[in-house]
Amino acid sequence: MIRLVIIAIIVMLIVLVFLVNCSSGTQDEPETNDDDEADYEFGYNPESVVQDTNPPEDESGNGGVETPEPENINTGVVLVTGAQAREIFESDDAVILLDVRNQDEHDEYHIVGSVLIPVDELESRLSELPDKDAVIIVFCRAGRRSAIASEVLASNGYTNVHDMQGIDNW
Repeated sequence: MIRLVIIAIIVMLIVLVFLVNCSSGTQDEPETNDDDEADYEFGYNPESVVQDTNPPEDESGNGGVETPEPENINTGVVLVTGAQAREIFESDDAVILLDVRNQDEHDEYHIVGSVLIPVDELESRLSELPDKDAVIIVFCRAGRRSAIASEVLASNGYTNVHDMQGIDNW
């Protein structure tokens, strides 16, 4: 009888330790091989959605609220949808459709007429994009590399960079 009580106590301790470990959040994250999304972490900042209920008035008559342009003011890079990118590309033969994925991804499938310069080679191959005022639409697999490439282009003086993000948007 004492043996059964001791065994029952040991089993309950094991179960208790297991439950504590499971509820402490120390479970391993599943391993991912997605290089486009691996560095992104999104958090919720409740202060980011708080609005001033009495914004200062200005002469525009819109209550002091600025209407942002559809581009990132800091870089000059414009985010575009796949439909917008397609329309821009098809409307002008001088538009450069820049694929910044690697060669294997490009070989698997690509957009006809696109130029392949992998993102890790872009800075050393900027001479292949000599017109800094040309419209350049950048894309990759999911958006991370196109964002990096767009920043590289903008920081090197390219003035008309459009980030389509992932090729599946096309």
